[in-house]
Amino acid sequence: MPEAMIAQRSLPPKPEARKDNPINAQFEDKAKALLRYAMVQKGVGVEELAARLNEMGVQISAGGLANKISRGGFSSAFLLQCMEAMGINLAPLPR
Repeated sequence: MPEAMIAQRSLPPKPEARKDNPINAQFEDKAKALLRYAMVQKGVGVEELAARLNEMGVQISAGGLANKISRGGFSSAFLLQCMEAMGINLAPLPR
């Protein structure tokens, strides 16, 4: 490929940190609040939730769980795992 063609290509946009986007930060806060609310409603503390997650096969320490909840940047899969560990059945979506 000629050098002139390579120089004309524009660079891809620089990735933006997920937390720098206000909408992402807003929904991470909502997910964190939802998980904390569920824990309070079920009377489940961090230690107990970590133990339940470990029983399910999700390897996490109580300290790691506390940090993950505090940061709020966890995946939807992790949120669903926590809900299931607390016995919260979410209705399946219709197909």
